[in-house]
Amino acid sequence: MLPSDLAAEREVVQVVLGHGPQIPLDYTCPVGGVSEGTLVRVPFRRTAQVGLVVSHRPAEVAAARLRPISEVLGPALGDAGEALFVARALRQRYLCTWPQAVAPLLPGARGFEPEAARWEVAASLTEAEISELGRRAPRQFAALAALRSGPRPLALALAQPLAKKGLIRRHHPAPPRLPRGGGPELTEAQAAALQTLRRGRGGTHLLFGVTGSGKTEIYFRLIEDALAAGRGALLLVPEIALTAQLVDLVQARFGNRAAVLHSAVGEAARHSAMRRLHEGLADVVVGPRSAVFAPIDPGVVIVDEQHEASYQQEEAPRYHAQDVALWRAARRNATLVLGSATPDLATFQAASEGRIGLVELPERVAGRPLPEVQLVDLRRTPGRIFTPELTQAVRESLRQGQQAILLLNRRGYHPSMICTACGHVPTCPQCSVAVAYHDGGEAVCHLCGWREKAPGRCPECQGRLRLLGTGTQRVAQAAEETWQGARVLRLDRDAVQRVGGADRVYGAFRRGEADILVGTQMVAKGFDFPLVTAVGVVIADIGLGQPDYRAAERTFQLLMQVTGRAGRAEHPGRAIIQAYDPDHPAFRYASRHDYRGFAEQELRERRRGGYPPFGELLLIGYSGIEERSVMELALRRTDVIRQRAASGVRVLGPAPAPISRAKGRYRWQTLLIAPRREALRATALAMGPLQEADGLREAFFFDPRQFR
Repeated sequence: MLPSDLAAEREVVQVVLGHGPQIPLDYTCPVGGVSEGTLVRVPFRRTAQVGLVVSHRPAEVAAARLRPISEVLGPALGDAGEALFVARALRQRYLCTWPQAVAPLLPGARGFEPEAARWEVAASLTEAEISELGRRAPRQFAALAALRSGPRPLALALAQPLAKKGLIRRHHPAPPRLPRGGGPELTEAQAAALQTLRRGRGGTHLLFGVTGSGKTEIYFRLIEDALAAGRGALLLVPEIALTAQLVDLVQARFGNRAAVLHSAVGEAARHSAMRRLHEGLADVVVGPRSAVFAPIDPGVVIVDEQHEASYQQEEAPRYHAQDVALWRAARRNATLVLGSATPDLATFQAASEGRIGLVELPERVAGRPLPEVQLVDLRRTPGRIFTPELTQAVRESLRQGQQAILLLNRRGYHPSMICTACGHVPTCPQCSVAVAYHDGGEAVCHLCGWREKAPGRCPECQGRLRLLGTGTQRVAQAAEETWQGARVLRLDRDAVQRVGGADRVYGAFRRGEADILVGTQMVAKGFDFPLVTAVGVVIADIGLGQPDYRAAERTFQLLMQVTGRAGRAEHPGRAIIQAYDPDHPAFRYASRHDYRGFAEQELRERRRGGYPPFGELLLIGYSGIEERSVMELALRRTDVIRQRAASGVRVLGPAPAPISRAKGRYRWQTLLIAPRREALRATALAMGPLQEADGLREAFFFDPRQFR
């Protein structure tokens, strides 16, 4: 029982744990002590867990045997109402469970346990009130006396009655001083774009600017506006590898008001950043998709390189960060800026039709020209990694003391092996993909990470194995041999596995410690290297054959982005695109830097097929350990879909997934296409829940950014 001076009427609240039961759990707390959307610490079985309060239970619910909330930890996002709004939106849009919807909002789920709320003595507190409290409520008096020496956490049972009396208040440290402006002078185009965005405050805008047009400086001016108004800022980037350069720029501009949130910064640094955000000591957040859940009150939300597929979460809840950014910005009346030189076609279409704002930066800063791009037919030089045109372009840059970037969106030394006797292709024992041969004699699966010593002979017939294709490791070796004396660095997933690996490679290349940077798509993602004047795409056709209606769009975007790395300073740039089919529209439009031409052609094709942005997609995936069981599940559930599908829904499949086995699980899928998302959602709900057995699973992917 509570002491008499702490006795208070209790109420029942429902709390969702990120890794607990599928339904909310009942706990008690003092009446009015906890609002919906608040983070709390609660006892669960024999542990203490962080959860989110999602509702208050009716008064008639008996509370006598329920366990009380241990601590109130404060709002999960900018405020409690926003957290609950986002959790409910995740549930509705992505058909996920309560724990799945709440997990991204729980700091504990991201490896951080928040402290209890800190309290301080109210400024209006009088000595008479203190004396009176000492006579009537000695425990409250002792707590108040402790707070007079400085802010500290208090148990809910003590804090709630003191706060109701107006004797204490939550402690919110004052953020550091506003930084002084110090950015470069804006060009006329930048100034006009910034003025337009400021006029449209509170809305959603596409900042459509060519590579090198100065989008980052506009981001910073908008962040300064938000800070001056007493708000915070979210700056999302698609790849952890991008964060190194942006962090340098953000910290130089905003000092210790900036916090970096991503897994590669190390656990201690990540915890420190979250602590500073919760205490109000930082209010500018930079990070990839999960940073969209940062606990701040954003005045501006920026999604840089918004076209990137990495903004979509592949595990439940399968959210797209741009959706969450839109919800948070709308909820807080914040400005949402979607920045890209190659926006995804759905966003471009929305901007073209006036459904969101369109702000353009059509030229590079200082009038610098876009690089000259040359298409080269690889069929003219069979067996060669570098054509004469690419060899000469890189040689000329190196001769002038400049740098080059070589892109090949394929890791390893050789992407696969084949037996010359029986045709067997060694595959991963857990996935239906060919293993890649890596420098050092390892066979590696790029899907699940399995690796072992590469076989010397065919495991089926003991025939000779032939190594096929080219990966980044082989390109790096060939670069050293072709341009002798050149210092070569590699930037791909294998090269940056250690914490901070991408930062080290980026820093070394920017400092001029290497002449050539070889890498996968990571080298195309927003880096600004002033000395790069030559860019080569080794095999541009990679990716066009993917079973994805966005294959051409992604290839075009990648080429536009990587060629845009050249000539960003005073020296003009040149790019060579090597391709087996140089007449493909994605290559032709990219070579002319013609985004609108590509968009018009691709949108015509999308309209004919009813694909986004002229329709909506729902991919339903089925997986399990036993192949036949997965197939039967897919057939059975697809029959249910066809019987219960809403009007206008087309059902394709079921069929094995493009990668039919991954990480030991067989996979099938069914694709639904409809003019509107509501029809897809109604169909999914009409299917009814899957009665899982033998490890069989069913997953829903709305508007899937990739099919595999």
